[in-house]
Amino acid sequence: MSVSSHVRPPRTTPSSPAPRFDGLFDRLAPRLHRYGLLLLRGGLGGVFVWFGVLKAIGLSPAARLVVDVMPFDTGGWFVPALGWAEIALGAWLLSGRAQGALLPVLGGHLLGTFAVLVLTPHAAFDHANPLLLTMVGEFVVKNVVLLAAAVVVTTRPRGGAR
Repeated sequence: MSVSSHVRPPRTTPSSPAPRFDGLFDRLAPRLHRYGLLLLRGGLGGVFVWFGVLKAIGLSPAARLVVDVMPFDTGGWFVPALGWAEIALGAWLLSGRAQGALLPVLGGHLLGTFAVLVLTPHAAFDHANPLLLTMVGEFVVKNVVLLAAAVVVTTRPRGGAR
């Protein structure tokens, strides 16, 4: 007999909380996932509306960054127009309608925010080091998460429930 044949796997007793939790989690996971998607859609849509309103009414702390990164004269119209576009994107997200058409528009908007990293790297990186983000750099790079969230909430397998 080998040594490994004498080693018993750990026993799980009915009084152990792990099996009960695993079973409970298995039963709740589909519902949690469904509500999680709704919360993610609501949070993402709400953030777009909120940030858009701040731009539209002239109170966004990101307005100066937007103006500085644009390769053209933005005048006084661009930031408010961007704000209204973000409000529309947020409302579209919240509606849950035509999400397949929304994804490229939302993706384009979010990818556009990465222009800061290329056009004004001094604002995004400390000491020209791409690993040392400034607050502006963090503000921009977090959009990777927003982009991933946009993909999750705007797509679903065919025949899948939302």
